[in-house]
Amino acid sequence: MGIFQDNFSMLSELERLAAMVQDPVRVHEIGADQWPLAMMACGLMSCNDPDRLEDTLAAYRIFATKAPAASRRASLAQLARFITARKGEGWRALLPYALAEPEAAIARKAALQVATLAQPTEAQPLHGVETLVTLLLKRGDAPAALLEALLSLADMRVLPLLYPLDALAADRLAALVGALQVPANRLSCTWLAALPAQHAALAQPVADALCRSAAGATTILDLT
Repeated sequence: MGIFQDNFSMLSELERLAAMVQDPVRVHEIGADQWPLAMMACGLMSCNDPDRLEDTLAAYRIFATKAPAASRRASLAQLARFITARKGEGWRALLPYALAEPEAAIARKAALQVATLAQPTEAQPLHGVETLVTLLLKRGDAPAALLEALLSLADMRVLPLLYPLDALAADRLAALVGALQVPANRLSCTWLAALPAQHAALAQPVADALCRSAAGATTILDLT
């Protein structure tokens, strides 16, 4: 059973576009107006094979040079609607949008959709959250947008899942924290405020991040 079994004509078109994206010669024949659907096709056709993530990231980097931000944003929205309608099936197709998108706001939106749309399992009720944490741990190129999405959930169930990030190198954490643009909430403030206890060198980046968060907050949280 495939995620396209209900629409064979669409399957044919998506398969054709996905094949073009994966062809080093034909990929450059894809027009800017075709790329939003082509990227969706590439992600959906390979989403069940984690070993193909690097291929879809390479495709997304081409997509980012061929299509304007508005088209990439529309592609993400269409993909999210498709996945939502199928109750999360195919959610890994969102990962290239989160990992390889140059516009932070689009990457953050994609990461948030990974966190909220990923199908839960009995062992991993917050499957999408754990996936983003794993990417931050294993990929030095994972952007701060992934961490921003996690902290913006404002769900304290996420807090213990963030603890493994404390083991990252101080310079990696400093880069992530230094780029954070996240609203102040109990989750974000609690996690940030605890970091200097593990990495004293992060005191200033954390203070700066908390100040950025507080500047946009409607309510001041008392963490004392």
